[in-house]
Amino acid sequence: MARQTGFKLPGLRTWVDNIKNEVSQKAAEQIVLDLKEIGPYWTGTFEESWVVRPGDVGIPASTPARERTPFPKPRRITPISVPKPTGRKSVFFTIGNTAEYRNVALDLVPGRVKALGPAGGNETAPQDWFRTYVEGGNLRLTLQQVTGRVAQDPKIRGFKGFSYR
Repeated sequence: MARQTGFKLPGLRTWVDNIKNEVSQKAAEQIVLDLKEIGPYWTGTFEESWVVRPGDVGIPASTPARERTPFPKPRRITPISVPKPTGRKSVFFTIGNTAEYRNVALDLVPGRVKALGPAGGNETAPQDWFRTYVEGGNLRLTLQQVTGRVAQDPKIRGFKGFSYR
């Protein structure tokens, strides 16, 4: 059985929860931006279908595909805004895509359609791009960078939960 010391730092738990919430929010924003930039982009539907929801929740497929055109539209990546968590409780986020064809676009199931056009077979994202991002170290690097940026935030660095008198 662990021994209690009686030593307390008022406000420490709130401060730690604030740090976790800030990292969660900023990480979700950056991860979605990464996925939008490296993922397939033909009509823009898949890129626009990324969502972030608070908690560990399911994200249903609800966005139908647009009609494909002979050539991809120019990429217009729009950043996603993740609501700032409030309160003392730690908040976690679920990131997902609502496109009906998301499993194909993520290369989780076979069936990606070859691109149309004069080059024939050109893709707007490399095969297994999602797995490469998640397992290849890019996700870890993004999380490290976001954590480092948040750690430099003056609100986070200066714990003021107690004073000596």
